[in-house]
Amino acid sequence: MSKNSTGKYLKYAIGEILLVVIGILIALQINNWNESKKNRAYEVTMLREVNEALEIDLTFLNENISYLESALKSYYALGIMKNEVSQYRDSLFEHLDKVREFGIVLNLNISAYEAIKSGGLDKISDLTIKNQLSKLYGVDIPFMESWINEVLRTELYNKMELLNRLFYIKSIPKNGRLVDKLIIEDETIIYNNPDFDKLLRTSWPLQQTIRRLKLIRDDMTELKQHINQNTKS
Repeated sequence: MSKNSTGKYLKYAIGEILLVVIGILIALQINNWNESKKNRAYEVTMLREVNEALEIDLTFLNENISYLESALKSYYALGIMKNEVSQYRDSLFEHLDKVREFGIVLNLNISAYEAIKSGGLDKISDLTIKNQLSKLYGVDIPFMESWINEVLRTELYNKMELLNRLFYIKSIPKNGRLVDKLIIEDETIIYNNPDFDKLLRTSWPLQQTIRRLKLIRDDMTELKQHINQNTKS
């Protein structure tokens, strides 16, 4: 101090402080970078799991849409038979069996989405994907489950009641197991029995079910495309 070294000491002290501050800022930056890298790795992993689930669910939906469309065609064919005696007579049993057998349980894989939701949807950086996930799994699929359980299932129950009233269903052995076979004692029943008209009317929620399933399928396909773009290496 006596040798006028105060300025040098102050400069040295300020330099040390600056070095410490810069070191802290660099450490924070590295930490933030590492955290971002970990979050991104988590995001990619979870989105790829959703993508795998979507692949399976799309196969399920395509198979069931085709199955339900086939049942709806059989309803139409039975309606034509009722009004035009000569139409489809040789396939009466086939169409009645399709109408009798059809049904659906919506068994979609939502575990990957639930894992993302549990970890925090905010970790999904792509706003479009985040919104699509919320809409598909938070709105569309729950609504479809309610529709099937509360609307379609009621008509399925009514359908079976009417079939049992109109026709005789017998269990017969086939390929080592018992299967139900529809027995028609009087084919004219399709022309003059009001219960047959009621049976045809049980098809009313089927078209809406197919339409809603196709919308979910389209949403899944679009989400899958966005995830593929987002997770490209």
